[in-house]
Amino acid sequence: MSYETILMERRDAIGIIKLNRPERRNAMNAELIDDVIKALHDFDADPEVHVIVIMSTHPKVFCAGRDLAEGSSELAADLIKQRAISSGPRRLWHTLRSLKKIVIAGVNGYALAGGTGLAAACDLVVASEDAVFGCPEVNVGLFPTTVAPAMVDSIGSIKKCLEIFLTGDRLSAQEATSIGLVNKVVPADKLEEATIELAQKIASKSPRVLQMGKEFFYNMLGMEYYQAIRYGTEIITMLAVSDDGREGQRAFLEKRQPQWKKLT
Repeated sequence: MSYETILMERRDAIGIIKLNRPERRNAMNAELIDDVIKALHDFDADPEVHVIVIMSTHPKVFCAGRDLAEGSSELAADLIKQRAISSGPRRLWHTLRSLKKIVIAGVNGYALAGGTGLAAACDLVVASEDAVFGCPEVNVGLFPTTVAPAMVDSIGSIKKCLEIFLTGDRLSAQEATSIGLVNKVVPADKLEEATIELAQKIASKSPRVLQMGKEFFYNMLGMEYYQAIRYGTEIITMLAVSDDGREGQRAFLEKRQPQWKKLT
């Protein structure tokens, strides 16, 4: 399937989605959001793909956030139409969280407003040294309400989150790393290489374990401590008796590489 606002490719077990709306700095309109969601589902259903990467074709921008031209149009002044437009990021964040596969954002340049939200909603984030994050919605009479849940999940400090939302200040890649929004910062010319390298490392693990591990991890976050431990005990029991669990343990004892089963 071809898309108007993104490019797709597969490199071995890595599915790559590149935001490709350069004339609008990859601003998220309904079409881009729909394209990304469809591409994510396509890769999630592909048994040959183990990890998904989201990047940008624009040399200086990952994603500029909400498309203000669409969101402030005369048509969007209608409450029902505005609700449909504003629900786009929510649908995208929900898709990212519910996928079976790990999604890594490779962020270059500006990732503002919904661009920061998109990065935060991915499972892992690699950023170039020139990456800039921030939630400037407050500067244009809005508040990052659709971005906030993903940000709070990523950043340990509630007060730091609120400061970012209230001031609209921008964060460097290094600052974003220090508060937990970014996993790793690399030179700009090494971003794609480093992001794919991380994706390949994760893709070498059992696809079933990655799926169950992702589901367990996010479910655990909403649980009381002892409930999470009981849940974890049940999951590790299921993994230990699974085909990949038995294969992985045998391979370790036999000092060989495990042969994982593909997801179907």
